[in-house]
Amino acid sequence: MALLGVALTATSFTWREHVIVQRAAGKELSGLSSRDYPGARALIDHVRVPKLRMRPTVLEVRHDLPTSTKDGCISDFVNPAIINCTYGDVDAPRTIALAGGSHAEHWLTALDLLGRMHHFKVVTYLKMGCPLSTEEVPLIMGNNAPYPQCHQWVQAAMAKLVADHPDYVFTTSTRPWNIKPGDVMPATYVGIWQTFADNNIPVLAMRDTPWLVKDGQPFIPADCLAKGGNPQSCGIARSKVLVDRNPTLDFVARFPLLKPLDMSDAICRTDTCRAVEGNVLVYRDSHHLTPTYMRTMTSELGRQIAANTDWW
Repeated sequence: MALLGVALTATSFTWREHVIVQRAAGKELSGLSSRDYPGARALIDHVRVPKLRMRPTVLEVRHDLPTSTKDGCISDFVNPAIINCTYGDVDAPRTIALAGGSHAEHWLTALDLLGRMHHFKVVTYLKMGCPLSTEEVPLIMGNNAPYPQCHQWVQAAMAKLVADHPDYVFTTSTRPWNIKPGDVMPATYVGIWQTFADNNIPVLAMRDTPWLVKDGQPFIPADCLAKGGNPQSCGIARSKVLVDRNPTLDFVARFPLLKPLDMSDAICRTDTCRAVEGNVLVYRDSHHLTPTYMRTMTSELGRQIAANTDWW
């Protein structure tokens, strides 16, 4: 009996150790119960939220990254390459090209799931800090450092997108104002829409997710929570990061192939963008969503894509 007790103890310890390692790598997060961790569904579907600690935790969150980052499928700031990786249903004839910077990239988690469910592939055209834009002297958002590599990459990526001619391009259509609260569609995006229109390529134009700023500095909810804050105190007023109406809507009449998507109501309440919704930590830093939260947005994103593509 003593030997059995030792064996059980050793087995239990090994399993606990395994769970800790899995959590540290962020792998366990993809299997969270949707009932216990409804995330965005608490906002969209008003589902009941049980009282549980949030996931990912403030220790887990730095490992909660999009698969494309882990796979090396986004060019870094100095890499000029266009890296095409395929997700979703890789054998499907229908294609959505996921193009732009890391704010396009973080939608891959949901797009990959939707592609598997609804039989389309998702092909990446991604570069860090580099949304599709005709800006000739782009700056890195945050430190305003010149980013000539971005301009060169966008020119090459646009040429390849036109040549590859996907069924849809999925990219971001807004950015935060640098000079006042809210968001805007930069004038330098208009040339991008024109190129796609000229080549009969429709665009799933996603309103950018809020960039969180307090007192002129990037605000990281996970750090606020680690210091003892709560989901409300570690949030941001919605009016500080989003204007009342999606700016992309003003360009639809001019560009009929521009299909606006807006997931703001799956991220923010009517007055506040909180740090945690449905027991899930929303942001992994000051402006990227956690893949764990993104998974909970899959259904609503699918609804909006279906409404614009008639694919399902």
